Amino acid sequence: MSTIAPDNAPRWARQFRREHIIMGLLSLALFGLVLHYIRTLPLPKTLIVAAPMQARMSDTSGISPEQELLERFRMLNNGVEVRLLLTRTPEEALEMVEQGKAQIGLALGVAPTEAERRDSLDADKKPRVAFGPEYDRQPIYAVDWDEGYLPNGNIRPAMDELLRVAASFSQDPVLAPALPLDALHLLLPFLPEVRDVAPTGREAGYRFVWRTDVPKLDKAMRSFWKQLASDGTLPALRERTMGFLPEDPDPFEMEILRRTLALYVPPHAGTIAKAARKWKLDPILLTAVIHQESHFDPAAVSATGVRGIMQLTGDTRERLGVTDPGNDDEVITAGARYLDMLRGHFLEQGYSRDDAMLLGLAAFNVGQGHVEDAISLAGKGLPGLPGWVAVRRVLPALAREDVAKDTRHGVCRGFEAVEFVDKVRYFAYAIKGLVHQVGPKRDELSGLRLALAR
Repeated sequence: MSTIAPDNAPRWARQFRREHIIMGLLSLALFGLVLHYIRTLPLPKTLIVAAPMQARMSDTSGISPEQELLERFRMLNNGVEVRLLLTRTPEEALEMVEQGKAQIGLALGVAPTEAERRDSLDADKKPRVAFGPEYDRQPIYAVDWDEGYLPNGNIRPAMDELLRVAASFSQDPVLAPALPLDALHLLLPFLPEVRDVAPTGREAGYRFVWRTDVPKLDKAMRSFWKQLASDGTLPALRERTMGFLPEDPDPFEMEILRRTLALYVPPHAGTIAKAARKWKLDPILLTAVIHQESHFDPAAVSATGVRGIMQLTGDTRERLGVTDPGNDDEVITAGARYLDMLRGHFLEQGYSRDDAMLLGLAAFNVGQGHVEDAISLAGKGLPGLPGWVAVRRVLPALAREDVAKDTRHGVCRGFEAVEFVDKVRYFAYAIKGLVHQVGPKRDELSGLRLALAR
């Protein structure tokens, strides 16, 4: 005898219940399909990246850890395309990611607060935005204007850049601008109005953010940053792209550079251009070398007694066949040839053109033999040639007797060679930016007078 109670519900109710169950099962299956689709959704063919228009993100600076990080991420993910959307502030870049107008945000310059983390949650408490690890931290500096300078209506690009970046870090970006040290360094050569700078005690952290609603993007970004943290890429990347920036910004140093370029470069511009063409050097780099060596003063004397506009030793001048040490044109041409010889030496060893040039600059300052010693020290235990970043770390140690005693060429002031290379790179960056402002004459050093006109 059956113990199951008969279903006394009307036929229409039983039919409705069956249809309800079927609809529920179909909805559940559809949800499963959607969930499966989302989880297997490939990376978009083009990723939109929102980035604040800070100096190191510009196309003209040539200095961008962010660009290199994006390129590495792109190559690790089957060459996915990346399209940059530049914003005026870091906050705008973050908003674009949160609103789904971009999948990735770059170089925000501000660390996420707990409130921001809570605000980035969806209704079901799942984060819609992930914050990557901090990969750079910059102190924030305040700027002091020349005689209370206030920008007028005709603001030059560098001033516009400074005020725009300062808007994210200053209550009053015009009267009391404050901005991260990297941005200040990259803008300072083009801002004669800046007379002093001072640290504020605050810092800006740089990180990536990305959307989490495409699981493969989320997984790819997390894997990417995990790999960077384990392989030592980040410190080497920062050293290569921005390691030459000075520890403290010096407006007076930039004023000296602008004065040198305005007054002393034009008479030598033709010789520099001719020598650079002959020895296949960048004329702006050659100009930066001469400025660092002597400020274009043919009577300059170094602490070690070396004289002249390019500070060539007597032995080097004799080796290069200089007949008249007082002839600046002859000395500049010989100095360019010497730089080419040093660069060629390291090219023959198998170095890239960039590393060979940097090693050649160091050798120009401290001697080829001492750079060879540093290469030997830096290369111990490495499978290949140590690059400039590794050699740069080792060179200062050659000033120590306990380190240099086992080298072929002995003690040297290796820290001065590092400073020399860093200064030349920084001055070259500044000169290139000034020449670029000239427009059609941007490749002519003689156009610097126009670039420096106030």
